[in-house]
Amino acid sequence: MKNIGLILAVIITVGFVYVFGANNSTISVNFINHNFNIGLFIYALCAFLLGLFSGALLMLRGFFESSDNYRKLKRQYEKTSIGADDSGLRVKTLENKIKTLEEALKKALEK
Repeated sequence: MKNIGLILAVIITVGFVYVFGANNSTISVNFINHNFNIGLFIYALCAFLLGLFSGALLMLRGFFESSDNYRKLKRQYEKTSIGADDSGLRVKTLENKIKTLEEALKKALEK
């Protein structure tokens, strides 16, 4: 299921290269008062690559946000687990003290 996106991306890219590569038409591009005759394939390829680059940058933004959230949650989990361990040790210490006091009380009542 997770490979469907990759397969579709490869099919779209191959279709893109085939359709625009088979047609050798040129277009005139006006950039800063200069006219350039560029092949349609090169023009479309540049637009395609710029789109991929923009998408990658947008995904990186989300990746860094989720990475920060993961670090915060990990830190919070460590704090709570340390507190739980500390509470568990306190309970064991109190139980041992109670056992010691009970034994001392039994010995005192036996005399």
